[in-house]
Amino acid sequence: MKTKFIISTYSYIRKRFVIGRRSEAERGFGIVELITATFVFSMMSIVVATNFVDVLNLQRRGFAAQVIQEEILFAVEMMTREIRVSQIQSPDDLNCATTSLSIDHPINGPTVYSVGNGVISKTVGGNTFSITSSKVNFSRLNFCIRGSGVDDEQPRVTIVTSVQPTDGTDLRFDIQTGVSSRDLREELLN
Repeated sequence: MKTKFIISTYSYIRKRFVIGRRSEAERGFGIVELITATFVFSMMSIVVATNFVDVLNLQRRGFAAQVIQEEILFAVEMMTREIRVSQIQSPDDLNCATTSLSIDHPINGPTVYSVGNGVISKTVGGNTFSITSSKVNFSRLNFCIRGSGVDDEQPRVTIVTSVQPTDGTDLRFDIQTGVSSRDLREELLN
Protein backbone atom coordinates (compact mmCIF):
# COMPACT_ATOMS: atom_id res chain seq x y z
CA MET A 1 0.00 0.00 0.00
CA LYS A 2 2.81 2.31 0.80
CA THR A 3 4.44 1.61 -2.54
CA LYS A 4 1.26 2.31 -4.38
CA PHE A 5 0.89 5.67 -2.62
CA ILE A 6 4.46 6.65 -3.47
CA ILE A 7 4.02 5.70 -7.14
CA SER A 8 0.76 7.63 -7.45
CA THR A 9 2.30 10.65 -5.71
CA TYR A 10 5.31 10.48 -7.99
CA SER A 11 3.07 10.29 -11.07
CA TYR A 12 1.02 13.23 -9.87
CA ILE A 13 4.09 15.41 -9.19
CA ARG A 14 5.62 14.46 -12.51
CA LYS A 15 2.48 15.36 -14.42
CA ARG A 16 1.92 18.68 -12.66
CA PHE A 17 5.34 20.12 -11.93
CA VAL A 18 7.93 18.59 -14.20
CA ILE A 19 8.40 20.29 -17.55
CA GLY A 20 8.36 17.76 -20.23
CA ARG A 21 6.24 16.57 -23.09
CA ARG A 22 2.58 17.21 -22.51
CA SER A 23 -0.37 15.88 -24.36
CA GLU A 24 -2.16 18.01 -26.98
CA ALA A 25 -4.96 18.85 -24.52
CA GLU A 26 -2.48 20.19 -21.93
CA ARG A 27 -0.34 22.29 -24.26
CA GLY A 28 -0.64 26.15 -24.15
CA PHE A 29 -0.43 28.73 -26.90
CA GLY A 30 2.61 28.80 -29.11
CA ILE A 31 4.57 31.89 -30.05
CA VAL A 32 2.87 32.12 -33.46
CA GLU A 33 -0.58 32.12 -31.89
CA LEU A 34 0.45 34.80 -29.36
CA ILE A 35 1.93 37.06 -32.07
CA THR A 36 -1.19 36.63 -34.24
CA ALA A 37 -3.56 37.41 -31.36
CA THR A 38 -1.51 40.47 -30.38
CA PHE A 39 -1.51 41.72 -33.98
CA VAL A 40 -5.29 41.30 -34.35
CA PHE A 41 -5.91 43.02 -31.00
CA SER A 42 -3.61 45.91 -31.98
CA MET A 43 -5.39 46.42 -35.31
CA MET A 44 -8.79 46.43 -33.63
CA SER A 45 -7.53 48.94 -31.03
CA ILE A 46 -6.23 51.26 -33.77
CA VAL A 47 -9.56 51.15 -35.63
CA VAL A 48 -11.55 51.86 -32.47
CA ALA A 49 -9.23 54.72 -31.41
CA THR A 50 -9.39 56.30 -34.88
CA ASN A 51 -13.17 56.15 -34.91
CA PHE A 52 -13.31 57.65 -31.42
CA VAL A 53 -11.11 60.59 -32.48
CA ASP A 54 -13.29 61.15 -35.57
CA VAL A 55 -16.45 61.17 -33.44
CA LEU A 56 -14.88 63.71 -31.06
CA ASN A 57 -13.93 65.97 -33.99
CA LEU A 58 -17.45 65.75 -35.42
CA GLN A 59 -18.88 66.62 -32.02
CA ARG A 60 -16.63 69.68 -31.74
CA ARG A 61 -17.63 70.84 -35.22
CA GLY A 62 -21.29 70.32 -34.34
CA PHE A 63 -20.99 72.42 -31.19
CA ALA A 64 -19.12 75.14 -33.11
CA ALA A 65 -21.81 75.15 -35.82
CA GLN A 66 -24.50 75.44 -33.16
CA VAL A 67 -22.79 78.45 -31.55
CA ILE A 68 -22.40 80.14 -34.95
CA GLN A 69 -26.03 79.49 -35.80
CA GLU A 70 -27.26 80.92 -32.50
CA GLU A 71 -25.10 84.05 -32.83
CA ILE A 72 -26.10 84.67 -36.45
CA LEU A 73 -29.77 84.07 -35.76
CA PHE A 74 -29.83 86.54 -32.88
CA ALA A 75 -27.85 89.29 -34.66
CA VAL A 76 -29.57 89.04 -38.04
CA GLU A 77 -33.02 88.80 -36.51
CA MET A 78 -32.38 91.88 -34.36
CA MET A 79 -31.12 93.88 -37.34
CA THR A 80 -33.92 92.82 -39.69
CA ARG A 81 -36.66 93.60 -37.14
CA GLU A 82 -35.31 97.11 -36.67
CA ILE A 83 -34.63 97.72 -40.38
CA ARG A 84 -38.17 96.60 -41.22
CA VAL A 85 -39.76 99.46 -39.23
CA SER A 86 -37.10 102.14 -39.82
CA GLN A 87 -36.08 104.64 -42.45
CA ILE A 88 -32.77 103.77 -44.05
CA GLN A 89 -30.33 106.69 -43.84
CA SER A 90 -27.33 105.11 -45.59
CA PRO A 91 -27.01 105.87 -49.32
CA ASP A 92 -27.73 103.27 -52.01
CA ASP A 93 -24.92 100.76 -52.56
CA LEU A 94 -25.59 97.97 -55.03
CA ASN A 95 -21.98 96.71 -54.81
CA CYS A 96 -22.37 95.61 -51.17
CA ALA A 97 -19.36 97.64 -50.08
CA THR A 98 -21.09 99.40 -47.17
CA THR A 99 -19.78 98.08 -43.85
CA SER A 100 -22.08 100.05 -41.56
CA LEU A 101 -25.80 100.72 -41.81
CA SER A 102 -27.52 103.87 -40.52
CA ILE A 103 -31.25 103.78 -39.88
CA ASP A 104 -33.76 106.03 -38.17
CA HIS A 105 -35.77 103.83 -35.82
CA PRO A 106 -39.21 105.21 -34.84
CA ILE A 107 -38.59 104.59 -31.11
CA ASN A 108 -34.80 104.40 -30.63
CA GLY A 109 -33.93 107.16 -33.10
CA PRO A 110 -30.71 107.10 -35.14
CA THR A 111 -29.12 103.64 -35.00
CA VAL A 112 -25.91 102.38 -36.63
CA TYR A 113 -24.91 98.72 -37.12
CA SER A 114 -21.26 97.92 -37.83
CA VAL A 115 -18.61 95.27 -37.22
CA GLY A 116 -15.33 95.77 -35.39
CA ASN A 117 -12.83 93.23 -34.09
CA GLY A 118 -15.12 90.43 -35.25
CA VAL A 119 -18.10 91.59 -33.15
CA ILE A 120 -21.26 93.29 -34.46
CA SER A 121 -21.94 96.54 -32.65
CA LYS A 122 -25.05 98.69 -32.38
CA THR A 123 -24.82 102.41 -31.69
CA VAL A 124 -27.92 104.17 -30.34
CA GLY A 125 -27.83 107.72 -29.01
CA GLY A 126 -24.03 107.75 -28.88
CA ASN A 127 -23.87 104.54 -26.82
CA THR A 128 -22.22 101.57 -28.51
CA PHE A 129 -22.73 98.01 -27.36
CA SER A 130 -22.05 94.56 -28.81
CA ILE A 131 -24.92 92.41 -29.99
CA THR A 132 -22.76 89.33 -30.58
CA SER A 133 -20.34 87.55 -28.26
CA SER A 134 -16.65 86.87 -28.70
CA LYS A 135 -17.36 83.16 -29.25
CA VAL A 136 -17.59 83.85 -32.99
CA ASN A 137 -15.70 86.13 -35.35
CA PHE A 138 -17.68 88.10 -37.93
CA SER A 139 -15.00 88.49 -40.57
CA ARG A 140 -17.40 90.23 -42.94
CA LEU A 141 -20.53 92.34 -42.53
CA ASN A 142 -21.69 94.16 -45.64
CA PHE A 143 -24.94 95.84 -46.56
CA CYS A 144 -26.40 96.10 -50.08
CA ILE A 145 -28.80 99.05 -49.99
CA ARG A 146 -31.36 99.84 -52.66
CA GLY A 147 -34.17 102.36 -52.71
CA SER A 148 -33.03 104.59 -49.86
CA GLY A 149 -33.11 107.71 -52.05
CA VAL A 150 -36.00 109.99 -52.91
CA ASP A 151 -37.45 107.76 -55.62
CA ASP A 152 -40.65 105.79 -55.08
CA GLU A 153 -38.86 102.46 -54.78
CA GLN A 154 -39.35 100.49 -51.57
CA PRO A 155 -36.08 100.48 -49.58
CA ARG A 156 -34.38 97.09 -49.35
CA VAL A 157 -31.28 95.96 -47.52
CA THR A 158 -29.36 92.74 -48.12
CA ILE A 159 -27.11 91.69 -45.24
CA VAL A 160 -24.06 89.63 -46.24
CA THR A 161 -21.88 88.16 -43.50
CA SER A 162 -19.15 85.56 -42.91
CA VAL A 163 -18.74 83.99 -39.49
CA GLN A 164 -16.18 81.65 -37.95
CA PRO A 165 -15.82 80.23 -34.44
CA THR A 166 -12.97 81.62 -32.33
CA ASP A 167 -12.05 78.22 -30.84
CA GLY A 168 -9.93 77.28 -33.87
CA THR A 169 -12.44 74.91 -35.46
CA ASP A 170 -12.10 74.91 -39.25
CA LEU A 171 -15.64 76.02 -40.00
CA ARG A 172 -17.13 79.07 -41.72
CA PHE A 173 -20.68 80.16 -42.45
CA ASP A 174 -21.51 82.64 -45.21
CA ILE A 175 -25.00 84.06 -44.71
CA GLN A 176 -27.10 86.38 -46.84
CA THR A 177 -30.57 87.68 -46.05
CA GLY A 178 -32.75 90.48 -47.33
CA VAL A 179 -35.25 92.78 -45.65
CA SER A 180 -37.56 95.52 -46.90
CA SER A 181 -38.16 98.65 -44.92
CA ARG A 182 -41.86 99.13 -44.23
CA ASP A 183 -41.72 102.59 -42.75
CA LEU A 184 -45.30 103.86 -42.93
CA ARG A 185 -44.69 107.35 -41.53
CA GLU A 186 -44.73 109.03 -44.95
CA GLU A 187 -47.79 107.13 -46.14
CA LEU A 188 -49.75 108.03 -43.01
CA LEU A 189 -48.98 111.74 -43.43
CA ASN A 190 -50.44 111.84 -46.97
